[in-house]
Amino acid sequence: MSGIAGGLTGAGIVASKDDVYVQTGQYRLKGWQTVAITRSIETMPNSFAVTASAEFLQSAAALAGTTPGQPCSIYIGNDLVITGRIDRRTINIGARQHTISIVGRGLTRNLVDCSADLLRDPGLSSGTINFASVFDLATRLARSYGVYVVPPPPGELLKAIEIPAMTLNLGETPYEIVESAARYAGYLVYENEYGNLVLSRVGTEKMASGFTMGQNIEDFHVEFSVDQRYSDYVVVWTTVDQLSHELGLSNIRALPKHGSDETLGEYRLKVIVSEQNTPAYEFGQVRADWEMARRIGRSQAISLTCDSWRDSADKLWTPNCLAYVTAPQADIGGVKWIIGTVTLRKDMSGTHADLVLMPPDAFLPEPKPLTLYDAQLTLSPTIAQAPAPPSTDPPSTPGVP
Repeated sequence: MSGIAGGLTGAGIVASKDDVYVQTGQYRLKGWQTVAITRSIETMPNSFAVTASAEFLQSAAALAGTTPGQPCSIYIGNDLVITGRIDRRTINIGARQHTISIVGRGLTRNLVDCSADLLRDPGLSSGTINFASVFDLATRLARSYGVYVVPPPPGELLKAIEIPAMTLNLGETPYEIVESAARYAGYLVYENEYGNLVLSRVGTEKMASGFTMGQNIEDFHVEFSVDQRYSDYVVVWTTVDQLSHELGLSNIRALPKHGSDETLGEYRLKVIVSEQNTPAYEFGQVRADWEMARRIGRSQAISLTCDSWRDSADKLWTPNCLAYVTAPQADIGGVKWIIGTVTLRKDMSGTHADLVLMPPDAFLPEPKPLTLYDAQLTLSPTIAQAPAPPSTDPPSTPGVP
């Protein structure tokens, strides 16, 4: 299942650009009274919830097409936004109302809900894996559930280094395993509109327009904080190497490459004990850089409501894309930040888009070490092959100490 192509059933269909359609089997259902469609780079899978008067389902066959478990595609106009399945259907019948509500999620729902199928794949059944890349690992895990993993773009090798000895546990979900490996490689894990699993860096693509107070912003909230920021960061770790006292590997530390956060104007020290158990300096350095960048980024978050679902080029607001925000009344003077989460909703009050935006560094994935044993264990097969030294003690007699 490639999941690359999409489109409305039937040729030459032209839809109103902001009409919401639920495509299920041969039926294209519209006329929804309320709509909420959420896409994000921080949570997976994508989700939707729609509600309408049940009268618009004119036949029993159409009603049967909305039963839980049915494959479905969600469109806004001719733009595909979610490919997945219906999770739940609720029908309410009363003296004054007769409504139907449908809730569903993207195809990666099984990667989040279900256990990884480790027993089918010889490369996974041992419980300890070693793959060439995160993409390779994700492809193997997603295959059982028919989920396609988007290959890296040309020139991007997805951290094509061997994943070090990663131990899997029965019952873990594919998402838990992939997300852990992706953090090691510095990648976000989320779902696109085709229900595919995406491994990506923080985005660089720009929306054609952004958000401006007094023009398309209806509601605005921004919070600036310093209580979780520090001027100086030190990452420390100790190796489990039994010879560390001889090799000088204990109490290793790393500092951010770009120095300290001098914008605070005061001295605030943060010492982080790294989870790593190897003397690899690179990971400690990555963790130090991430701690400062992430905390600065998360200390300034914007939540806003826009009066439309699209930018000036009629493209739907899209997660992991950059957009300008200008709100002088809130001390925001034209920043270019990443859309982290967008919820497109429609109700009695009209059409709205709720978005969360932060600086790109705020979305950097937390680095995670995967190596679970030290160099001495790696070398143990070689050491074991050496002949044992001869004993200098006399042979012992059974039963005699």
